[in-house]
Amino acid sequence: MFRSVSVKMALCLIAVCFVFGGCSSSLVGTWENPEPKADAGDFIINNATFKDDGTYVASARKGEESVRLAGTYEFNGFNLKLKTPGKPERNYNATYLMMGPTLELRDGEMKQSLKKK
Repeated sequence: MFRSVSVKMALCLIAVCFVFGGCSSSLVGTWENPEPKADAGDFIINNATFKDDGTYVASARKGEESVRLAGTYEFNGFNLKLKTPGKPERNYNATYLMMGPTLELRDGEMKQSLKKK
């Protein structure tokens, strides 16, 4: 009985490692916001490309201003952190939905969805 339980626990641990170990890889690629609507002061990502080396490039809007971003990112399956030299770090609660696939980003009350191209 103990052997059966330890085998099941080991298999579950391996599955968890695969799921969480591959989180950043699920983000790799180009993403686009199908509805980039920004009100005054809102920061909306129009599109972003995440590379497997941990770097990204993106275009965004802050109100009426266009913004280009490039830097590094960290994604653990629940949070996305964008680090751009000379700009404030951006942290989002992030949900990766395999259907679509869609990346939902939340920053306080703001929510935006990016679709993988």
